[in-house]
Amino acid sequence: MALNVGVNVLEVDGLASPALERAPTSVGAFAGLTERGVPGRAQRVSSTAQFLARFGRIRADGFLGYAIDGFFRNGGREAYVVRVVGAGSTSARADLDDRQPTAAPTLRIEAGQRGEPDPGPWGTRLRLDVRDDPRARTGLSVAAPPNATEARLSSLDGIREGSVVRFVDGGTTFYRLVTRVHAGPGRIEWDSAAPIVPGLGATTQVTTAEFRIVVRYQPRASADFETVEEWRHLAMESESPDYAVSRINHEQTGSRYVTATVLGGAAPIGVRLPVVASSVPLQSGTEVAPTPANFQQGLHGFDTHRVQLLGVPDAHAFPTVPGAREQIVRHALDYCESSVRGDCMFVGSAPDRGAPAGVTPTSAGDYSELESDYVNTVKGYAATFHGRKVFGALYAPWIRVGDPAGTGPAPVRFVPVEGHVMGVYARTERARGIHKAPAGTAARVRGSLGVAADFTDAQHTDLVRNGLVNGVRRSPGAGIIVAASRTLSSDTRWWFVNVRLLFNFVKSSLRDGLRFVRQEPHTEDLRKAVRLNVVRPFLLGLWRQGAFGSDPADDVFTIVCGPENNPPDQVSLGRFKIEVYFYPARPAETILITVGQQPSGATASEG
Repeated sequence: MALNVGVNVLEVDGLASPALERAPTSVGAFAGLTERGVPGRAQRVSSTAQFLARFGRIRADGFLGYAIDGFFRNGGREAYVVRVVGAGSTSARADLDDRQPTAAPTLRIEAGQRGEPDPGPWGTRLRLDVRDDPRARTGLSVAAPPNATEARLSSLDGIREGSVVRFVDGGTTFYRLVTRVHAGPGRIEWDSAAPIVPGLGATTQVTTAEFRIVVRYQPRASADFETVEEWRHLAMESESPDYAVSRINHEQTGSRYVTATVLGGAAPIGVRLPVVASSVPLQSGTEVAPTPANFQQGLHGFDTHRVQLLGVPDAHAFPTVPGAREQIVRHALDYCESSVRGDCMFVGSAPDRGAPAGVTPTSAGDYSELESDYVNTVKGYAATFHGRKVFGALYAPWIRVGDPAGTGPAPVRFVPVEGHVMGVYARTERARGIHKAPAGTAARVRGSLGVAADFTDAQHTDLVRNGLVNGVRRSPGAGIIVAASRTLSSDTRWWFVNVRLLFNFVKSSLRDGLRFVRQEPHTEDLRKAVRLNVVRPFLLGLWRQGAFGSDPADDVFTIVCGPENNPPDQVSLGRFKIEVYFYPARPAETILITVGQQPSGATASEG
């Protein structure tokens, strides 16, 4: 490099290694029933309002909408949502006819988003208006002679190569596809094999052949239709930048309500435009109830997203289908533990407390199952998922919340608690750290108006110790709280939720933060830099926060990355190995307070 006379400054990377970036810890993932949405495609939402805008109203026959609201109400900030539907679900559609004397379908409009179908009856609340909408309106500057293959126009505004031009000369209409535009003389040309035989008079009106689609939507059956989108200057020619299919189906800027598909295609240019129409309904939208296999498939919509907490509250939406709930939960647990993820934790809930047939409880008194029997029901259900090391936790009972899908004054209902608990996880992580158990008096469940069962201390102890299920309980002065933090793991090393969350966090951070090591020369200098300059500072930061207890740092974590675990034969194969061990702090779950009397220290004597 040539240096200039004077001071020269050169920026280099230096000897420092990249800092290890902390992985996200509380991004939620929810799969289940929504009013609308592209099935199997995860969409990011950051509020309940955004969820409603993208997925429609909260469904009374499911629990996902209530879980989303509970997540954000309790401190969640970011979530991905996947809609799950059954095979055979169809999108509502309408076929628009062309302008030939014998009309034929030319354009199919279906309920959808960004070019993908969006099945279900919601689409039948869509209406379409079709109008002519030319980009250009002008006239001829001079008459065109017989057998014309070009014309001079008063203005070229809105006309470009690929535009279809409509010439109206008296009672005769001609359509031609513009092949060349000459800006200087204001002249356009079309295919010489398609001349306008009689020519064009000087009073000929000239417009381009584009149309407009207005999409109107009725949010609910009693509401008026609202204009939600207006697609202007659409064309039916695939060469045009205004091609209706390309614009409406664009994956980033396309419609959030409909998709477009060209039908037929044999009609001549111009008359293949859809005919002008008003209030065209979309019809035949259906939704088939999903199976556990559909839920399993839907979970893979999260594969490419960094999510850490998984909730599937609609596992409880099929109580009459034998085994469906258990299969869905098993799929969710397996997904969290699978090689695809291994960095996610399932947060679930036990079934609701039993109620008389046909009764939808709105207060704890509406339930008929005794609380003692309900504890046994919950333990039996949870036992299905116990294992040595399980990436999940269960909570009970259900909670009472306001019901936006209900009717009457101040409607309420009982819902599964997992969405609210996932929000508590997020709030606890931000306030106290990922190592803090998301339970206790600070873990108040916001938005909860009551619980389906008030467990006694003995019942809750039985639930936690024998069922590995965490209770949601009333606490004097604190309200309704998450009262325990057990996972479904039987191995004592993996008992606690915060331990699982901490390990997931460390694994994700190491995986993402050490990507720079790939293709670097495998030397002792590299191993030393990774061990001392990257991983150790990261672990020290967690130790200072209290994640590993209060003992000296070297006593609570160990990093092995040297010749002892990277022998020459492994280095020759291109393998780099680092081992990280640490002691995670456990929560104080059982408190023993001893109170007693001691002898007085006073003495008495006679004077």
